Amino acid sequence: MIESWVDFVFNVIGGATAFLCLFDGTRRLCAYGVNRKAVLMTVLAAGICALYGGFAFWKYSDLKATLSMNQRKAAAAQPANWSRLSSEKKEALSLARARRAFMESGTLGSYVDRGGETRTFAPTQDDVTRRERVVTYYSRAEYSARSSLAEALLWLIIALVAVLFGILMSLEKVRAPAGPTGELGDA
Repeated sequence: MIESWVDFVFNVIGGATAFLCLFDGTRRLCAYGVNRKAVLMTVLAAGICALYGGFAFWKYSDLKATLSMNQRKAAAAQPANWSRLSSEKKEALSLARARRAFMESGTLGSYVDRGGETRTFAPTQDDVTRRERVVTYYSRAEYSARSSLAEALLWLIIALVAVLFGILMSLEKVRAPAGPTGELGDA
């Protein structure tokens, strides 16, 4: 999905320029040998491809780390002073812990009511709506992470294709320059 047309246009122009410069620099290096312009063109274009791909991979690894930290299982420990709490506070804390577990993992936990009985948490419509928002956030972040990984791999493939095409095009026979009479020399 294109979020900003300006960023999209700059990425297309930068990517096309990097591809063409990497292709032509590789072609010149293989066909005519090492010279300053060909080396500079190849190194700069490879650097641009590495920069774009590296940024996309950094974004992927950052999103995956964020997702793994947010989706870990919550600890279900009771407070240290559990026995000294009133039955209303026990119910409120136990219910809050069960609600939080539902928000984070979607599991229906149990809680202790005022009478000391263990009951299964029954989420309200607001709880379900909040859980849907959490799931939507996780799925969008996962999609964005996969897209960033695909973008990083795409930059790697583009760079390899440009180098391969440059090498293959350098193998084509180069015609000798025209002589003084306008005829082509023997090649």
